[in-house]
Amino acid sequence: MPKNPTSLSRPGAAAARIVPHGGETVVGHGAPGGPRGEGYLRAVADRLGTSTSAQELSRKAQFVDYESMRAMFEAWNARMRRGAATPPFALPHPARHTPVWPVCGHGLDVSGGFYGARKGCEPLHVQADRVDGTVLTANHTATALRGAKVAAQLYDLGGRPIGAPSARTADLAAGSVSAAFAVPFSRALPATHLLRLRLTDADGRLLSANDYWRYRTPTDMRALNGLPHVRLSVAVRPAGQAAALIATVANTGAAPAATVRVSLADPAPPALADDNCLWLLPGESREVTLRWRTGAGAEPAPTVVARAYNALPATS
Repeated sequence: MPKNPTSLSRPGAAAARIVPHGGETVVGHGAPGGPRGEGYLRAVADRLGTSTSAQELSRKAQFVDYESMRAMFEAWNARMRRGAATPPFALPHPARHTPVWPVCGHGLDVSGGFYGARKGCEPLHVQADRVDGTVLTANHTATALRGAKVAAQLYDLGGRPIGAPSARTADLAAGSVSAAFAVPFSRALPATHLLRLRLTDADGRLLSANDYWRYRTPTDMRALNGLPHVRLSVAVRPAGQAAALIATVANTGAAPAATVRVSLADPAPPALADDNCLWLLPGESREVTLRWRTGAGAEPAPTVVARAYNALPATS
């Protein structure tokens, strides 16, 4: 399955082109693609429009990469203990610049596919069925969770709530998946809207957060291209351990910030975030913990950069 890294670090990538070649996709200067490369390009173009450069494809592809990887693992969750097979994956070495299954770019910079897979594999997880809107909770731990609260809220493209929230309190048995309620995609809803799910414990502590842009047809997702540009702000503080920090990224604009991604600014080493590819509503902020390998050459307080589909990069 093709995936697209966030960083195109090969020499000359700034002038790279996207060229379908037979059954493969050639990105940049001849990097091989997957056997379904043309279908992958079509999936990105249907949702967000045709890309004219490798950089534009990389930016748009993060939506598809995140959604597809999350969907595979959430499908396994939905059928857990009901005949679900183990998903097979073959990941290439990050030194090979290829859009076939990468979760890392050339500089080990992780992409939307990595964070989509990570979201679907949370030990405590809340998810929604794409077909009928059934909201499921998954407890992959060996400990039962008592008094958990599952909540769902719909939002329009302006970040305004649609209707009242849905919520339910439930006990989650160890190693179980259970249905909470359904949020169907009714005809009265906008063709493109945000479904936000939250799973909290009995004390209100957030355990899982999951956002879905739901659309009737793939081309309806192009409405995201019309989102107003927003401003992001980033503040950092120590995480209390070496080679780690906590970044607070905020959306100070009047529209949702799409696929907000937090990372260390170049030339710092690659860092892993505890969550990424976020959707921030107007005025909303989130804390993200970044960790990198000790001795990798980062400064004691490296610069953090936050990027979004509809925002210019913001630095700490």
